[in-house]
Amino acid sequence: MSPSSSDQLADPSRLIVVSNRLPVTLTQSGSEWSFKLSSGGLVSALSGLKKQMSFTWVGWPGMDFGEDDRRKIDSLLKENSCAAVYLDDETADLYYNGFANSVLWPLFHYHPGEVSFEEPAWDAYQRANQAFADSLVENVKDGDLVWIQDYHLMLLPRLLRKALDERGLKNVKIGWFLHTPFPSSELYRILPVRKEILEGVLSADLLGFHTYDYARHFLSSCTRILGLQTSPDTIETEGRTVHVGTFPIGIDPEKFREALETDDVKKRLGEFERQFQGTQVIVGVERLDYIKGVPQKLLAFEELLTKHPQYVGKVVLVQIAVPSRGDVEEYQQLIVSVNELVGRINGRFGTVEYTPIHFLHKSVSFTELVSLYAVSDVCLITSTRDGMNLVSYEYVASQQKRHGVLVLSEFAGAAQSLNGSIIINSWSIEEVSNAIDQALSMAPEQREANFKTLYKYVTKYTAAHWGLSFITELRRVSQVADELAQLPMLTAAPVVDRFKGAPKERLLILDYDSTLSVTSAISEFACPSLLTLNTLRRLAEQPNTLVYVISGRIRAHMERWFDGIDIGLVAEHGLFYKHPKVALARLPPSPVVSASEASDPGLEDGWYSLVQHTDPQWRDTVLPLFQHYTERTPGSFIEEKEIDITWHYRNTDPEFGSWQANELQINLEKVLSHLPLMIVNGNKTVEVRPSRIDKTYAVKAIMKDLAGVDFGFVMAIGDGRADENVFTYLNRAFPKASLITSTVGRKTTEAKYYLPNVDSVLGILSKLIEAS
Repeated sequence: MSPSSSDQLADPSRLIVVSNRLPVTLTQSGSEWSFKLSSGGLVSALSGLKKQMSFTWVGWPGMDFGEDDRRKIDSLLKENSCAAVYLDDETADLYYNGFANSVLWPLFHYHPGEVSFEEPAWDAYQRANQAFADSLVENVKDGDLVWIQDYHLMLLPRLLRKALDERGLKNVKIGWFLHTPFPSSELYRILPVRKEILEGVLSADLLGFHTYDYARHFLSSCTRILGLQTSPDTIETEGRTVHVGTFPIGIDPEKFREALETDDVKKRLGEFERQFQGTQVIVGVERLDYIKGVPQKLLAFEELLTKHPQYVGKVVLVQIAVPSRGDVEEYQQLIVSVNELVGRINGRFGTVEYTPIHFLHKSVSFTELVSLYAVSDVCLITSTRDGMNLVSYEYVASQQKRHGVLVLSEFAGAAQSLNGSIIINSWSIEEVSNAIDQALSMAPEQREANFKTLYKYVTKYTAAHWGLSFITELRRVSQVADELAQLPMLTAAPVVDRFKGAPKERLLILDYDSTLSVTSAISEFACPSLLTLNTLRRLAEQPNTLVYVISGRIRAHMERWFDGIDIGLVAEHGLFYKHPKVALARLPPSPVVSASEASDPGLEDGWYSLVQHTDPQWRDTVLPLFQHYTERTPGSFIEEKEIDITWHYRNTDPEFGSWQANELQINLEKVLSHLPLMIVNGNKTVEVRPSRIDKTYAVKAIMKDLAGVDFGFVMAIGDGRADENVFTYLNRAFPKASLITSTVGRKTTEAKYYLPNVDSVLGILSKLIEAS
């Protein structure tokens, strides 16, 4: 449930809404300036939110002004909770028309042929986004909520976050919402600056989309292009979790209900009813844009009159086509094409008394619009691609008496929400024609039932609901982020002090992959760097210091990589371990079961196994299954270890690899359920190994062997889910004063600290060496 307005207003944080344009039109009379509220989908949507909570609106005022005029305009806007971002005319034109509307708009609406990428326009887009960031950072305070709107400002979250960080403002919550579709990754990837755009919005805390399809496409692009880990509602990037949500936009239905009761609308509605007496009316309202499918609508109407001549003289189409970007060649061609179609259809079917298509290429007043909605029997929306399309909502809100039928393109976002409408493929002229016939001949009882379903949705999921839902979610995810932000980063000074001051033995337990070394799917390429090797060698040479490195790699690789360095090793996620030579004198006479007899003859003695008896026949069951999925998943491969078997899919198609991994795990569970084995779905891996054996089990075994050693300093660092169990065990086993645990990357963790990456881990370890 959405919180009440009083709950919202009680929250001390300010809300700042940022969009390309301010919702005002400025006019000058002499030396004085005035403004009136503009129209538009975003203005209408946020007007509903304005009734529930106050906010400041930041945006471009529509043109550039001199310094004197700017001061007057700023004062006027401030009185009305607005603030201007000024752009010079050249930047504004290139940013808005050259990049936002000539690159992002056609690409996001599946018209790649209309994309015209030019470097000067891209430069202007960056400058404009930077101007917004510079303006905002002067006014934003810690604790504020900043809600950025649409594709015009996709770089702004990153630029703003950078500027805020430089000023020490760490508690500003940033949300971003896309009001258009987001294309599939296969289409989006053609954008030359695809990475920069994605990285720009990923500095926000919450990303919002109209439908899950759009969100899914965005997530897929992040996975395929940036290589990020995603879930259905999160993206992991730079040690942060970015949340993704679906928030279908709505309208303010009360505005239409109240308008229907006004004298002006009643008068105009009466005029329309007399004009169209004995005729069924189909209404269409769109900007004249190539995504709105106006030609498809006209062709379908022509098909209807051709196949069903009984409708000639009995059905009219009233099409409002609001002018849009008439200076652009593609739009000029569209106008010519539409005019030719209207002329042809009216010439073919029209008479002196009957005009099949009433085509109005202009804006109409709100009174006129509501009256047309109310008088019509059918609303026909044939968008070929549309973010949401609020005309469908407005039509439903105006149809309480007539119960008109909504025919809605499946390519409009609203089609996923408005059950009760007739959903069509707007590219199929025959299907649209049949849908119009179905709508015109629908029984009154069915019309009423459909309308009730539609009206219930439209009146519940309003513009105010949309806005409050997004803000509520932004606050919620920000609270989660705040909790993570309380996890301190591990710094060198306190670690060095405790390391130097330790009165007894010192123990370091270090994960390998993604902690000491960047992860590589291919074992042969996963060897440690020279820096890592030198750091471990020097660390192991420190007096009274034991170092253990834990890995999922096999013993042979670890022996080879760390040859000549006196450290303890744990292989295959805990199945085997080996103490450093310096620790051997401290061991009891008979440690855990020896694995020397089962060891590779080329390995040195000293390895211990945590698995005493393993029936190797289970491998005969698992390997064929692994091979089956390897053959059907390009880029995957099998890694056979001494005991474990691992299927790697890091280099596969991200989505297909995940699907195959899930399916493989299900099949493994079926065939191995009776055996003492466990299936581990790791970081782009599926692994089968003996049950109960993991890193924690190995650490416990090591500590049991070293029970006689009194440790005054213990530090454990790791990045994965398996390391969390190690942290939990160590937190219980050692007093707080002697223990330091750190995860790699900021996340929810059992560790007490975090380090950002591999370099920072090696940096901390180097500081310990320098201090000794």
